[in-house]
Amino acid sequence: MLVFAAAAVSCIDDFRDGQKSVTEPESGIPSDFKWETTQDAAVAVAAPVVDGVACAANIRIYSSPLLFEENLVAKGVAAPGSRFSTAVTLPAGARNLYVQTTLPDGTASVNMVAAGATVAVGGAEMSSLKTKVSPALFTATRAKNGEGMPDYPVLAEKAEADFNSRAIIRTNGDGGQLGASWSHYAAAEYLIPAGAEITGNIDLTGGFGPYNTPVLYVAGKLKLSFLSIGQAQLVVLPGGEVEVSSLQAQNLLDPATPAIYVFEGGKVEVDSPNLSCKCIVNNGKFDIDGNLDLNNGVVFYNTATAGMSVDRLMLSNSVKFYNDGKVEADRLEMNTQVEFHNCGNAELKVEDDCVFEGNTTIYQHGKASFDGVTARGTMYVYCYTEVDDFSAQGADIRIASGAALNIDEAEFNGTTVSLGDGSMFVVEEYNMDEKGGRNRFTAPQSPALLPVVVVEEKAYVMQGYDTYFSGPMEVVYDNTEHAIRAEFLTDGAVLRKKQTVVIPGSACNGGKAPVVPDEDPLPDTDYTVRPGQVYTCCFEDNWPWVGDYDMNDVVLETRIDREQSQDASLVKSITIAWKLLGAGTQLRLACAVQLDRVAAAEIALVETSHRIGEGPFATDGLEAGSELAVIPFFNRTTELLGRSNTFRDAPYVEPVGQTTKITFREPIDAAKVTESAMNYFIVVNERSKEVHLPYREPTVFGDTGNGFSMPGDPYRFYVEKGELAKNNYMMWALLIPDGFRYPAEGKGHDIRTVYTHFNAWAASGGVEHPFWYTEQYDADLVY
Repeated sequence: MLVFAAAAVSCIDDFRDGQKSVTEPESGIPSDFKWETTQDAAVAVAAPVVDGVACAANIRIYSSPLLFEENLVAKGVAAPGSRFSTAVTLPAGARNLYVQTTLPDGTASVNMVAAGATVAVGGAEMSSLKTKVSPALFTATRAKNGEGMPDYPVLAEKAEADFNSRAIIRTNGDGGQLGASWSHYAAAEYLIPAGAEITGNIDLTGGFGPYNTPVLYVAGKLKLSFLSIGQAQLVVLPGGEVEVSSLQAQNLLDPATPAIYVFEGGKVEVDSPNLSCKCIVNNGKFDIDGNLDLNNGVVFYNTATAGMSVDRLMLSNSVKFYNDGKVEADRLEMNTQVEFHNCGNAELKVEDDCVFEGNTTIYQHGKASFDGVTARGTMYVYCYTEVDDFSAQGADIRIASGAALNIDEAEFNGTTVSLGDGSMFVVEEYNMDEKGGRNRFTAPQSPALLPVVVVEEKAYVMQGYDTYFSGPMEVVYDNTEHAIRAEFLTDGAVLRKKQTVVIPGSACNGGKAPVVPDEDPLPDTDYTVRPGQVYTCCFEDNWPWVGDYDMNDVVLETRIDREQSQDASLVKSITIAWKLLGAGTQLRLACAVQLDRVAAAEIALVETSHRIGEGPFATDGLEAGSELAVIPFFNRTTELLGRSNTFRDAPYVEPVGQTTKITFREPIDAAKVTESAMNYFIVVNERSKEVHLPYREPTVFGDTGNGFSMPGDPYRFYVEKGELAKNNYMMWALLIPDGFRYPAEGKGHDIRTVYTHFNAWAASGGVEHPFWYTEQYDADLVY
């Protein structure tokens, strides 16, 4: 009858007593599942070696590749002869630790190590900030880092005296259809001299004897409506000008013989060329007022002295285009095994779109800017490249050491971005159209200098639209509305809110001024306070009967700040910052913590901001009569919340933060006050009825249940007989290593149905979805 009476006023949202048959959601929880959401690690870190000399540095240990304060689990100093050594509690799902070593000048290094019971980390090999910004590092110019123009055919410049007088075309009557000698190729070489202006039609088809491959040199002006170049050659000398409305060049048999050769100072103007010859060399100006169509294996050399302007540059069918000068195009299109080489001294500017298909390649060694890029092929970025709008579909983008790719808006899908040492990928907005996914940024193992990915404004990275950052790199991003989650950073990639990697400016990264990291001076006191991490403890008050599992009868948020020694091995005091977030009950519930590894005799003083009222705990300091330290927080939830704080449609009750400071008689080992050693519990109505986390021992005043809980563990549900749901192996308390959206009040608001992956986590024994509490949930059912 006592049990029934207690149950009758228990959980206010879903009444269940021990005598009613209940239907439980299928959980399939293993009988040996311990419900642990945390793991412990003893961590030791040696002092770094800086420019060959061991020195002191600040050490920070993160439980996540998101190097934010909320994931900082330990902090201290490693010095020669005095390593950093401490004990930490981590989320159970944490597979790695991220050990950051920071010199006083702000230079930082991060080492990813596997999480385990014992973690020993050697001293980081580092260079000081002065060395890092030395001009000796990354002083390469574009030419040094870039590809030069390959060898190409070079013709000797000719003067008028080099030609037979009969082969000099001064007037329209001297050649083409206007002169028999030219039409029958009576000479090997012809010249339009300086000062001459020729119009009409000239036949450069070639293939007729006695000279099958004649050459026309132009030092004056040639203006034609149509020109077809077959086995002959057109050479534009310095000062020469050729203006053609329609130009065709094809069938030149020798690839070492340019069908068109323009000297520096020469100029060609064409409206609509179609060029499928073997080779073209431009040292002067090549202006196309329309489309330039290069196809069928043309090799086009735009040399260091050359300039080209074109409305639409179309390259197809094994064309190779080498630019070491300047190319300006409204649009650039490439397909079918095309190569575009923008060489070390080159400048490429595409005013509209650049489109290159899956079997094409761009080698970008010079300067390049694009209004838009649609990429399905491969782009090698060896030097600074700017793109306004970059759409990549199954593309392969490779950014070389010291180079930078700067994008305003990127939409990537099925694309790989490979990052070299000290390279940069900078984007303003990434995948905000919410269409792209299956992307991967990769970095080499053990880079000489970490590559950096910077998202300046916002990114859309989530399941189904995933982008993974794999390998040692620094991702810089600060946007909580569109966050990048930890699972998308693998194999040593880390995320920060500010850039710390110092990459000296060079021509190949756009002359970027190196970041100046914030100084990180060593502490000047023996003990300093380190803020801890947020944990949430949720309780069911219907123990030892099956609960409704909304886990909101008491919701307590905690954070432990530790006053610790420089090497983090000893703790002088702890301050538990706690807050009663929710109280979904009508019972008289008290709450306390037992320090499972600290004796009451080791405590000198307990100071609290909250004075408890009447109830099962006599005082708000140490509870008398216990060998272990037991410290109450409150005797009734109404001391802190005037009423239930779990109904979504009720007026919000603002939780009030409180602090409980515990000072030790002598500094104690850090392992004694890890989060896993904090045994939080509630008391239901009477002092002896305690509700703890599974596998936590009750205090000396607590009952151990009455046969309805798991044999050997009074805080896991089990029943041997009767009509209750049997062997569900559930619990009455959970410790969440994070803030927590607990289920709101309401029938059926069971944590097993509210949180999508809760059952998978429990059924797998904690293997699957270890971060279920940060993943999917029904937003309509949480508070």
